[in-house]
Amino acid sequence: MIKKFLLLVTLISLSGLILSQEAQVKISTDKVRVDGKTYYVHIVQAGETLFSISKAYGVSQSDIAISNPDIYAGLKVGQALKIPARVKETLTDEDFVYHIVKRKETLFGISRMYNVSIDDITRLNPDVKDGLRVSQTLRIPKKSITNIGHEAAVDSVEFILHEVQPREGLFAISRKYGIPPKEIEYYNYDLIKEGLKIGTILRIPKPKQLPEVNVTASKDEGDAPANVLPCQKSYLYDGRPFNITLLLPFTQSGNQAQNILFDDSEQRVTQDPFSGISQVTQVSLEFYEGFLLALDSIKKMGISVNLNVRDTKRSAHEVGKILESPDFAQSDLVVGPYIFDEVKPVAQFAAKHGINFISPIYSNKEALAGTPNVISVSQSPSNQLDIYVQNLKVTPDKNYLVIYDSTIWYSPGLKHFDSLLTQKFSNAGIKISRYNHKTASHKSVELQERLLKMLKRDTVNVIIVPSDDEPFIAEVLGSLYAVKSYYNLSTEVYGPSRWRRLKNISTDYLFALNTHIFTPFYIDYSQKEVKSFVENYRELFRSEPTQFSFLGYDVGLYFITALRELGPDIVPCLPTYSLKCLQTHFRFERAKEGYMLNANQYIIRYAPDFTVSCIYF
Repeated sequence: MIKKFLLLVTLISLSGLILSQEAQVKISTDKVRVDGKTYYVHIVQAGETLFSISKAYGVSQSDIAISNPDIYAGLKVGQALKIPARVKETLTDEDFVYHIVKRKETLFGISRMYNVSIDDITRLNPDVKDGLRVSQTLRIPKKSITNIGHEAAVDSVEFILHEVQPREGLFAISRKYGIPPKEIEYYNYDLIKEGLKIGTILRIPKPKQLPEVNVTASKDEGDAPANVLPCQKSYLYDGRPFNITLLLPFTQSGNQAQNILFDDSEQRVTQDPFSGISQVTQVSLEFYEGFLLALDSIKKMGISVNLNVRDTKRSAHEVGKILESPDFAQSDLVVGPYIFDEVKPVAQFAAKHGINFISPIYSNKEALAGTPNVISVSQSPSNQLDIYVQNLKVTPDKNYLVIYDSTIWYSPGLKHFDSLLTQKFSNAGIKISRYNHKTASHKSVELQERLLKMLKRDTVNVIIVPSDDEPFIAEVLGSLYAVKSYYNLSTEVYGPSRWRRLKNISTDYLFALNTHIFTPFYIDYSQKEVKSFVENYRELFRSEPTQFSFLGYDVGLYFITALRELGPDIVPCLPTYSLKCLQTHFRFERAKEGYMLNANQYIIRYAPDFTVSCIYF
């Protein structure tokens, strides 16, 4: 495993920003067909990098990585790579008019002259990427010329002049003026094609009425941020690549004792004595592998992506350096990291610059509060309990009991849960009983006697246990099992998702008590899509996918397709956007702290007939 890690880190270093000078890549003319697909055969030369090769062939780095799994070992001089061949359009001269470039003409001006996009001109005339030359002949597609005159000429558009400020990104400017980033790019292509630079004067099309936008959170923690941009569903994807930045702590050295929060459990990260890889690094590799498979699916949908993978090195200082890089603020989407010291500065930067930031694993409000364009995929223990209460349906024909761990009774999260529960039952006019228990403070017989007094024999007893402390749960479930079995009671027991991973809880208890576990994630291995993912993962990475592999796939697939459907400002529209994923149905809503939260929840039922089923709440 340690070898796999070192090889993948080499790939990551190659796929990030290339700061040094690169060799000029010569495009190969040799082709092969493998499994019905056509590839160029490229022989790696000295000084070439994965970035420079992908740029030369017009193919993403992830596409090359998927076609060449052995690239984990890094590029070697003389190595043969399979480069996916793009299918080119077969067009004749009858499909074009020809334009001879005149002095002082710009690509933007020519695109407006013929009512054709700059991307179309660049695609048909690759040489213009290096700049226009006087007397240069350009091919212009005729199909767009018939529409000339139906749109306003450049001179008839009113502009606002905006000077780019330090650390100001395109999305921040677009939010300030209420103009889509793609439109700003269109009118300033020649100025920003190499990236935004401080002091550049941009032409911003003047809207009919400037919106008043404030993306900062309300001072009242209980209120959602005010004046967030409304959902705009008029976006039309034009084929331009989305810039995706992936931030993950791949580096093996450093502090090995970090905490990972996922699926509401806090797991202590330890060093595996056999693999030599810490859990933090292992999770990063698995997430990245799932994300790569998502990019393969996205490519088949016709979506273009520029992927920039950066190693945070488990260092807040390294994260700061990444945030200062010129390209970072141009990201359409940033995914990761998931360690607290790294999440917080990225979340704050994203909020300031209007960048969509996905927190795939970390979910505590300490780093996410007050950041309206930050999206939490997972749920904190407190989030999960709140969502459970919201979805809970109570009926007067059942007996309800909640059992609390008295050692944490005064924690704010548990108090808030109890307040919500009280309000839920009060509104329904139904009584709920409470029992505060302390582990090992009483004999098992005393606990059983106490439970027997609160449970009923002539109805269904619903017992809610909002705890993930293993000794506490083992003691409570053991006593409930004894009482139920002896007196033949009917029960439904509810608990949080970490119960599924507790090692010292007998599964006999779960089945006999008719246990229901609420969780935001569940993988149904009988589903066709899941089987296909597992097969592809095994073939490409020679290992079994984990929950983090599935997470990487779901995050990549959901959010990049959301960009295609909704445009760069996806956050306001997420509550209305749905897509079938492998282990979750993303359902986003605004948390009281301001960020977007995945409120999806499943109920996993362990039935007395020893079957396990999943119910979508």
